[in-house]
Amino acid sequence: MFRSLLKYPLISNRLKHTLTRQENNGKKKVIVLGAGWGGFQFVRYLNRKKYDVTLVSPRNHFLFTPLLPSTTVGTLEFRCIIEPVRTLSNLHYYQAHCDEINSKTNQIHCRDFFNTNKEFTLDFDYLICCHGAKSNTFSVPGVEQHAFFLKQLSDARAIRNRLMELFERASNRFISDDERKALTTFVIVGGGPTSIEFSGELHDFIVEDVAKWFPDVKTRVIVVESTDHILGTFDSKLTDYAMNILKSRSEITLKTNTHVKRVDENEVLLSNGEVIPCGLTVWSTGLSPTELTSTLSFLKEKRSGRIYTNDHLQVLIDDKTTINNIFALGDCATPIEHSIPATAQAAAQQAKYLAKRFNQKTFFLANSNEITNDKYPAFNFSNLGMLAYLGGYGGLADLKQTKISGFLSWLLWRSVYMTRLVSFKNRLLVAMFWFKSFVFGRDISRF
Repeated sequence: MFRSLLKYPLISNRLKHTLTRQENNGKKKVIVLGAGWGGFQFVRYLNRKKYDVTLVSPRNHFLFTPLLPSTTVGTLEFRCIIEPVRTLSNLHYYQAHCDEINSKTNQIHCRDFFNTNKEFTLDFDYLICCHGAKSNTFSVPGVEQHAFFLKQLSDARAIRNRLMELFERASNRFISDDERKALTTFVIVGGGPTSIEFSGELHDFIVEDVAKWFPDVKTRVIVVESTDHILGTFDSKLTDYAMNILKSRSEITLKTNTHVKRVDENEVLLSNGEVIPCGLTVWSTGLSPTELTSTLSFLKEKRSGRIYTNDHLQVLIDDKTTINNIFALGDCATPIEHSIPATAQAAAQQAKYLAKRFNQKTFFLANSNEITNDKYPAFNFSNLGMLAYLGGYGGLADLKQTKISGFLSWLLWRSVYMTRLVSFKNRLLVAMFWFKSFVFGRDISRF
């Protein structure tokens, strides 16, 4: 009966508040910020029947980021790599931005994603901060306005649409050669895994599909890296192998020891004074703290701005003082004693560790919100290795036991990510689209 009355606006808010208190049944309120590798996986492993769980995120889906570059050229479709948040049961979800955390009153302040004038406050007993990080622009002029990032599904869709627009425009025989060359010059800034995997997917697309559908269009891909090598977190032999592969490709130019000074709408200015007319600039040069992280008064790492936690992932105010009921994990945080990489596998391991801890019967002290750390081991990150796709059915696998490059590492890359997808539906879709792309080619339509 109460629920049927919610459609009447005059009594809706009061009834919603009453129902929330009735349905809570004395459960501890757990709020999770973010639906990425930390937040979504924590909620997924958490015993949600034990708690009153709320997820706050501007993104209403979990994104399998390792396969995001594949969607930019149609190797995979966008729906293959997302899991809607609302598929998780026993969960309240708000599509909103959290812009303030009050650790004294145990409240967060939020703004609605669709209407930023709509504000609301949520109470919590325990807060899990997994709100991630944003792309680091290094304050280079024009990046925010003219470059494409590659962190969200919307970024991949925008890149895909831009690529198809550029190829169609370049195929027009009534434009000049200089204009055509500029339209089909693509600049990728950064030499990390995301940039190199995108260049690999772009290489495959150009060689296997663009050459067939746009035979008169010649493309040029320029990878710009500020250091003397790419993939700095990989073994040096694998890095050298990757650099040789990129240099051997006629359509790819690798510029090391070079950084970007300015990005304009149709050109990029490099540190050596070179101006590159281009149709697309993709920016992937590391991470920086979000606006929320920057405003928090927690103890942070000076270089990266990440929130410091203790070994049990509890947030630190100073070197010795923790906030007992606020946790942080993923790209926005790192333990103070041993810094861990801002990677998907690190966030997923932290999420599983913390969820198992919340599921324990001995998690709390008797009749209290206080948490005991005495009977539970500290978090220990286990580096399972790194994988990267280079294009041309080749890749890199930097594992504990061995280092692999070439075709075998590509097979391993596909096998591992296939098994890491959350749902069987997505595993089936990914396998189907991989087969479809191999046999029939990629989809070149715009979305």
